[in-house]
Amino acid sequence: MTALVHFSGGVASWFWPVYFLVTIEAAVLFEEPRDVWWHGALGGLLYGALLGAENLHLISFVEMPFVNPWVHNDVFNIVLLWLWVSILNGTVAVIAAFLMGVIRRENVALRESETKLIGFLNSANDLIFSFTPEGKFLYVNRSWKQILGYDLDALADMTMLDIVQEEQKVKCLAGFRRSMAGAKVTPIEGYFLSRDGHPVAVEGNITCNFRDGAPESIWGICRDITQRKEAQEQLLHMAHHDTLTGLPNRRCFLDRLKQALALARRLEHRVAILFLDLDRFKIINDTLGHGVGDKLLKEVATRLSACVREVDTVARIGGDEFILTLVNLNQIADAELVSRKILKSLAAPVQIDGNELFITTSIGISVYPGDADDPSALVKKADVAMYHAKAMGKNNSQFYTPALDRDALRKLGLENSMRKALERGEFRVYFQPKVDTGSGKMSSLEALLRWQHPELGFLLPAEFLNIAEETGMIVPIGEWVLSEVCRQSRLWQDAGLPLTPISVNLSGVQLQQKNLAETISGILATTGLDGRSLELEITETVIMQNPDFTIGILNELKAIGVSLSIDDFGTGYSSLAHLKRFAVNTLKIDKSFVRDVDSNPADAAIATAIIAMANSLNLKVVAEGVETLGQLSFLQGCSCDEVQGFYFSRALPASEIEAFLGKIFRQSEAS
Repeated sequence: MTALVHFSGGVASWFWPVYFLVTIEAAVLFEEPRDVWWHGALGGLLYGALLGAENLHLISFVEMPFVNPWVHNDVFNIVLLWLWVSILNGTVAVIAAFLMGVIRRENVALRESETKLIGFLNSANDLIFSFTPEGKFLYVNRSWKQILGYDLDALADMTMLDIVQEEQKVKCLAGFRRSMAGAKVTPIEGYFLSRDGHPVAVEGNITCNFRDGAPESIWGICRDITQRKEAQEQLLHMAHHDTLTGLPNRRCFLDRLKQALALARRLEHRVAILFLDLDRFKIINDTLGHGVGDKLLKEVATRLSACVREVDTVARIGGDEFILTLVNLNQIADAELVSRKILKSLAAPVQIDGNELFITTSIGISVYPGDADDPSALVKKADVAMYHAKAMGKNNSQFYTPALDRDALRKLGLENSMRKALERGEFRVYFQPKVDTGSGKMSSLEALLRWQHPELGFLLPAEFLNIAEETGMIVPIGEWVLSEVCRQSRLWQDAGLPLTPISVNLSGVQLQQKNLAETISGILATTGLDGRSLELEITETVIMQNPDFTIGILNELKAIGVSLSIDDFGTGYSSLAHLKRFAVNTLKIDKSFVRDVDSNPADAAIATAIIAMANSLNLKVVAEGVETLGQLSFLQGCSCDEVQGFYFSRALPASEIEAFLGKIFRQSEAS
């Protein structure tokens, strides 16, 4: 426009109204026929563009011989110049207005998108956050306030490492560095500290944003897994501790003993093992009931713990047997002093449910170095010494000596008797009913082995099965049990009694037999029993000793048609990932979880979780050890499929089972 003023010799302010009108005129001109105006329009457009550019001193070097700037008296040319420069300016104005509109709309859309994104992030239950490479927070969502108590203002003077638990900082910092080094996604797991100082377990991922090859910010998303961690820790604790007393169990005890012996070898210290068996406990338990017996065991555990140092270990390894590890002993006599302290502590009467009880114990002691160098041998020798203490009148302690090594003789005697027992038919198969929680009817049976020893009397499996496994006798005995169960099951089927499937326990030694599936298939064929009428139970601990090998064996057994069950579930280390790979039909909840399921919230939570998990995997759930109506009612409420225990029936010989179940069957049939 300034160029136009220069050529016309006018004042710039005169021409702004004309500029406006000419712009409108240009719009009208565009409606004229093309052949009237397009040549002049093209030339005028080019000329106006050159004038505007020249005015901006951009093309002062361009010669325009087709323009005579000294001729100003041609009004038509001057107006034409005004026209085309106005068209150019108008066009620019229209384009600018259009672009401004687009920008405004994009800004509005961007703000709406940001609002939606922030709303989405704040609606998430997970912790979402961003921070600089130096750790300064850039963003946290609303879950930070709800879970940790922080908002962005509260974190203004803090860095990411400030909220990480002290023990986790090195590990966490390493994760940040991996992310900034270029890792696409870096997993993190640890504990964040809430505003009030308590740790919150989290797991998640972080990723780094880069600008020009340098880290600009780190974004992360983490989930609060505190409850899951607590449940895992509780399960781990229960796998290593006795559920009744809370003391370490045999597994945990042996682990600690192994560590204590390793330290003792380096420091040349002594370690003593005290093996305790309560005297007359069976009489108290049988007379006053399991409830009183359990409370007595808890009291014994408390008193034993008070007799030793924190560095020592007190464990319950089953029934009324306890075992202690005393570490860093200066002399062997120190172990005897502790045993005397224990005898004195347990001699004090115990008041339980209005009963004044007196309990004593027999203690066997073995010492490293001297008696043995490995954990198992030390425990066995302390066990031998304990039996000697009982033989000496009970309520005393005895050190192991080679002359007391009756354990090997006892084992050899039982092994020889076992071989003869199989030949003489001294073994018996007993059956314990399982009850369907929905109908209340007897649904199936579990086969249990008993030994009618000619000298020792009626022996339960706990008294001889370990020896059978150690000597390998469990293999022929197990085959006899399977044959007997299949034979009896076929007889019941022929009699019209629907007592299938009958479950039989398989030991770890049996599971290692390469021809196991072939052997069982042969027994089924010989007895004429369909594989679906037989269920094989394998303990969780045995399965997890070698999961990959076990999966192959389970698949072979599944192929011959038998059902498979994991026994004592919850006492081993199987995970959900392992469980999904096992070709099993049933989970049996260990009786240790059932004992206090109606009174102990922890047991109730674990039993409920196991049942829910099994139901989600379409597995049948059986709870063993049911002894009270309260336990039964709880399990029914949790949708447990079957139950078994003394509340319904003890293990019975086949003759009693047949009469007992026949009666129940007829009553059910009548109904």
